[in-house]
Amino acid sequence: MRILLAEDDPNISIIAKLSLEKLGGFEVTAVNDGEQALAAALTQLYDLILLDEMMPKMNGLKVCQEYKSRCPAPRPVIFLSAKSQEADLREFTENGVGFISKPFDPTQLATQIEAILASAA
Repeated sequence: MRILLAEDDPNISIIAKLSLEKLGGFEVTAVNDGEQALAAALTQLYDLILLDEMMPKMNGLKVCQEYKSRCPAPRPVIFLSAKSQEADLREFTENGVGFISKPFDPTQLATQIEAILASAA
């Protein structure tokens, strides 16, 4: 599975990328801001987009909305965020297929993604 990981915190990005590649067996492309995420999502083929909500240049929700409006066959989007208010969670589930809260357990990240995708299918 090819995953686009959009995360502006370099430490979280490295941990998530290593976890997904080494434990999940996924191929991961990491970007660090919303504009890069949108450009990559529109020009490359990914099986999943994993979006941080709070990023520079464009937040995750805006990236997701722009991507879905401009892509004829959008791939699933899962939000990765420390935001956990009810309104935030509602926006994540209305715009994406799921949500993983930060901090996350790196040993469980791939399993969480697979469970979200299975429940969305």
